[in-house]
Amino acid sequence: MSILFRCLGDLEVVRGNRVLPAGGPLQLGLLAMLLLHANHSVSADRIVATLWPDPPDTALGQVQTRVWRLRQLLHGSVVEASGVRSHPKLVTRTGGYALMVDPAAVDHLVFDDEVRRATELLAAGHPQDAAALLRHALSLFRGPPFGNVPAPGVQAEAAPIERRRLAALELRIEVELGLGQHTHLIAELQELVAAHPFQERLRLHLMRALHRSGRRAEAVGAYRDGHRTMVDGAGLEPNRELKDLHQVILRSDEPAGAGGARPAPPPLRPRTARELPAGPVTLVGRCDQVAGLVGFLEAADGAGPRTAVISGPPGVGRTALAVSVAHALSKEPTHVQLFSRLDGAASPCQVLHQLLRAQGLADVDIPADVHARSALFRSVTASRRTVLVLDDADSEDVVRPLLPAGPGTVTLVTSLRPLTALDGALQVDLDPLCAAEGMRLLQALLGPERVDAEPDAATRIVAACVGRPLALRAAAARLAVRRHWSLTRYAAVLDDDEHRLGALSFADLDLRSAVAASCARVDDRALALLRRLAVAPDGVFTAADAERLVEGSRHLADELVEQLVEARVVRPPASDRADVPVGDRGYRIDELCRLLVLERSSSGPRRVPGREGNESGR
Repeated sequence: MSILFRCLGDLEVVRGNRVLPAGGPLQLGLLAMLLLHANHSVSADRIVATLWPDPPDTALGQVQTRVWRLRQLLHGSVVEASGVRSHPKLVTRTGGYALMVDPAAVDHLVFDDEVRRATELLAAGHPQDAAALLRHALSLFRGPPFGNVPAPGVQAEAAPIERRRLAALELRIEVELGLGQHTHLIAELQELVAAHPFQERLRLHLMRALHRSGRRAEAVGAYRDGHRTMVDGAGLEPNRELKDLHQVILRSDEPAGAGGARPAPPPLRPRTARELPAGPVTLVGRCDQVAGLVGFLEAADGAGPRTAVISGPPGVGRTALAVSVAHALSKEPTHVQLFSRLDGAASPCQVLHQLLRAQGLADVDIPADVHARSALFRSVTASRRTVLVLDDADSEDVVRPLLPAGPGTVTLVTSLRPLTALDGALQVDLDPLCAAEGMRLLQALLGPERVDAEPDAATRIVAACVGRPLALRAAAARLAVRRHWSLTRYAAVLDDDEHRLGALSFADLDLRSAVAASCARVDDRALALLRRLAVAPDGVFTAADAERLVEGSRHLADELVEQLVEARVVRPPASDRADVPVGDRGYRIDELCRLLVLERSSSGPRRVPGREGNESGR
């Protein structure tokens, strides 16, 4: 019999026409976590932390018991959604669990999908269909999401759903105002503004609806109420958009209208943005990568969109390679060049605003909702040869809303780690330059005469830069300013590990900041483990070393070490198979990250517990 999971209100499991008894608060909390992350793994540790502010010793056992009960509840159930019959499955994954279910059987996923489809309809010029679909999506809400699940951790994880509901509501009202339905919206908007007095966009819509309905005095009153609420309640002035509309209403420049739809805006004529920064004059050791990327991405010309991800450790030259390839692919003046520096944690909504503004759209033409912005961006770029560089992305979730979809569009993404969940993307992981390539780059930057005059010192400088083009460029820039310094004198400074990072940073060629940004991608527990591991000889350690340092928890040690690997702070072993030589099974802390950790550590070197002697040697 078919089963549905209703999350947008009290959590309910519905089979046929009957609501199944889903258990007490902890059972509901477990189910809520699995549904919030449907079809993705949730670690047992995360479930415990979410369900218990102060977990008992029996917490993991209680989770296992409730997983068994949930499996009993789901046994024999069938999901009938999207015309396909399937069984929901609660599967065990390494260190956790995943509820595998058709998204069409989970109402919060249905809501997200319908909002996405509505924004695409809106971008395609079908506002009436978009408004109808948004109304249906919003009708799925029966109350606050997971309203009968008391666990604060679950409520915190569910909070973004309520924010998406409010964004969809604002979008629906915006669309219906554009369709001339302002008179019918006034009562609803008055209730919404009373319930959300600090939501300025709702007040903006109320003022517009009142003004277009000929109720000018009430529109001015709505502004004054909002001004008083903002100043008294938050100590803030209303935003610029509210102030501008207030002035328009006072001047009566905007026609009030008697109920008809507003005239259609003129057709959009986006400008040809040319935003790419200059590429490096010298790009050494990347010929194969350039050829591979250009060959793959040029195939997008006349075909579907293409995406490539360039990953690698800090300072390895990801951005330089991406910009060089982007220039090679966008030589024609009609080609659109877009560049956005994400800095690891930028909001897709903010980035889309920047990308749309770059193509000539005014703020008033850019919707507030991220889904609507994403759809509009795809529409604007659909018929133009567009090359987009997204620099320093942290995750696939940030990148997906930013991808153009038109034929011939190209996106180059740089990231510390490969973004393997981006379907169809070419993954290029950069290694540091070898010693010969590093020497060639130093000669190109500093001049062969000066380098060849002190070959031994030049070799020491290249070795200190550990194959990072950013470090080599900073070294060359510093030596270019200090022409009275010999290479030997500078190499001696770099020999001192305590001062090496500072000596390899110059002006905006800031190696220390690049390395620090990599270390900042991990949580406090992983950083604490890194500080203890950094004193290991040559920064080499084993999984057993990490396990000892987290008091014998293999699961936690693996989780923290993999965080460090993904942030490119630690290089993984060739393999952990038993038949691989012991020397190839060790993890190695990135040399520059290790220097940063030791530089910031207040404690002196100490031996890793359980390690005897220097296993790796120098």
